[in-house]
Amino acid sequence: MLGTLDQTGFAATLSGAPFVEVMAEGVTKATGLAQLCAALGIDRSEVLAFGDALNDVEMLRWSGRGVAMANAEPEARAAADELTLSNAEDGVALMLERVLAG
Repeated sequence: MLGTLDQTGFAATLSGAPFVEVMAEGVTKATGLAQLCAALGIDRSEVLAFGDALNDVEMLRWSGRGVAMANAEPEARAAADELTLSNAEDGVALMLERVLAG
């Protein structure tokens, strides 16, 4: 429906039904992380990002290590470097424990 508005300067993505996220064109989670990392002097290779929805795809691709949840949308899974367990199975906690254990 947004595409039929004949407006420019914005982009839209999905973060799970029934949500549509509308932002300025070119703004994504990846651009936000890139700006934050630049300000803090953190290289993207040091970034561990988790995602499960379409609005996470760019972030998963940008990060040094993108991790998709087992219940993630196919596009998020394809964008990630690896998978972890689902949200319901505490996949983020499991991955953080593995990373912190070395």
